[in-house]
Amino acid sequence: MRFDHLEQAVKDGDAFVYVADEDGRAVGWACVHLNFREDQDWDPPDEDTRRFQSGENAYLENIEVAPRMRGKGAGTALLKAIESEAKERGKRVLWLHTNENNVKAHKVFDREGWKHERSVYPPWRPNSMTRIYRKDL
Repeated sequence: MRFDHLEQAVKDGDAFVYVADEDGRAVGWACVHLNFREDQDWDPPDEDTRRFQSGENAYLENIEVAPRMRGKGAGTALLKAIESEAKERGKRVLWLHTNENNVKAHKVFDREGWKHERSVYPPWRPNSMTRIYRKDL
């Protein structure tokens, strides 16, 4: 995750980050973009990149849970928190990309009500099939 580029977007209210902790130690995090910004190094910014971060849309750039905490609810808690926060900020749809081979993530997203919209070879990863998921808030 590229945290160095995110600070100004968070300060400006165009992104937010949630961190899951256990006894004061970070065990997971999720980063959501609310508005498209040229300074976020989207390379290259395709139509989906812009659309997923405009109007009533928000984009879950990344969600990560420490391996030892997987299957214990931290990821689900992060998803619920970011969904609630995005909705409070006026967003109605969340989007994300995940690798086509990431079966464990697919199971979590499916269980939590995300819909597999389509699979693509995105311009920023042209040799890797990627799933696009959508969550209506």
